[in-house]
Amino acid sequence: MAEAVKITVTREPDIQDFVRDQMERGSFTSSGEYIETVLRERYERERARERLDAKLQKGLDDVRAGRVVPIDEAFAEVRKRLGIAKSGHSTSAGH
Repeated sequence: MAEAVKITVTREPDIQDFVRDQMERGSFTSSGEYIETVLRERYERERARERLDAKLQKGLDDVRAGRVVPIDEAFAEVRKRLGIAKSGHSTSAGH
């Protein structure tokens, strides 16, 4: 992990009260820990969104390039990988 960098954050009173409440509940030991946690969660969420966007773009590029599989073949492959036999219809009792 990279070396930590110290920053100063100015908060409005209502935000500071909220952070203090979180600390009093025992969720965090300091306001810095709370802010670090919020920033880390946001950072991870953004990285996950970027990875998803890249995968979606790859899928769109594959479609545009004609690299597609008919849906029946795709589901057959999924069932095969999961060891699921193809069923025609649900056979629930009484239906």
